[in-house]
Amino acid sequence: MTKIIKISFITNGRTPYRKLQFEELSKIPDTQFYIYYTNPNVVERKWKVPPIKNVTERSLKGIKFSEKIGYLNFGLKRIVLDSDVVLVGGTIEPTYQLIARLCRRYKKKYVLVFDGVSPKKIEKINRNSFTYKLKSKIIKDSAAIFGNGTIAIKYFGDVFGYPKDKIFNQCLTVDIETIRNFGKYKNELKKQIISKYNIPLNKNVVIYSGRLIKRKNVDLIIKSLEGLKNVFLLIAGDGEENEELSKLANKLKIDYKITGFIEDQEELFKIYYAGDLLILPSYNEPWGLVVNEAMAAGLPVIVSNESGCSLDLVKDGENGFILSDLENPEILRNLIIKTLENREKFSKKSLEIINNWTFEKSRESFKNLLKAISE
Repeated sequence: MTKIIKISFITNGRTPYRKLQFEELSKIPDTQFYIYYTNPNVVERKWKVPPIKNVTERSLKGIKFSEKIGYLNFGLKRIVLDSDVVLVGGTIEPTYQLIARLCRRYKKKYVLVFDGVSPKKIEKINRNSFTYKLKSKIIKDSAAIFGNGTIAIKYFGDVFGYPKDKIFNQCLTVDIETIRNFGKYKNELKKQIISKYNIPLNKNVVIYSGRLIKRKNVDLIIKSLEGLKNVFLLIAGDGEENEELSKLANKLKIDYKITGFIEDQEELFKIYYAGDLLILPSYNEPWGLVVNEAMAAGLPVIVSNESGCSLDLVKDGENGFILSDLENPEILRNLIIKTLENREKFSKKSLEIINNWTFEKSRESFKNLLKAISE
């Protein structure tokens, strides 16, 4: 009789991309997945995500120390004892540290799951700090890393000296199949979005998608569009910077619309088909899944060099540009002009690149990880 591998994942909360990823991972033969949430109600997100199919989900009781430190949850020993492999969704939080200790004590293998980190943040890591030493232990003793893209190799391999052959790309992505399918109705969707948000027919549409907070640096986009009369800025999102960004756009006489938070993921996906370009100019962006979304719709992208995805998804001058100066509107303005001039060519390259970032690829990579840690 074939042994079922029981795999438990400890993470903070349910998300749309994680739901689809684990529904795909659950297709791996002879595996059974359990997901335990340290914080089932992630306060800064408004997503309403249905339960994950073919996976057992449970919320853990615990004590919350602070937003920065996180939770110490109860019942962790039983999770470890009942599991063959434990996936750990972080390194610093008390629950993650305790899970790693329990795995070592009871000789259970654990794998760190890593979604990304800003490339610029890596350069500032203090290797003599207490945090670095705390992370080093949990990283060193992990059986493997299920990380995301090149940034995972740079972070764990170059900074912490972790063996690079034990780092597996989780190809974390979004529902690109649904986004691509919307492409069959591209012209119709574009008309709907243009009508809904009163977008002038003769203008190129630049899209920003995400939260309106300081580190997203959306004001740089607004400043860069000053004087570009043929461009409309569509901001798909909401947040604490909403009012200030509106004031700035009005002052600079930018033609724009802020949609507010879009709860329905598919409604957001449709918006990309009204666009000509997506810009993500963030400071300290661990990955940037909105870039995956936009590329699946065939959009060129301009992405900051402080975004984890820039190392894998953006080929400078091929499907967009990597923005290295996050304060100079003139530089971004010139990149916008170049991108719009090459929109068709860049669009094809975006679609080509994103085809390698699917949940099927994630499943294959995880199968290889399981095989490696069982040898």
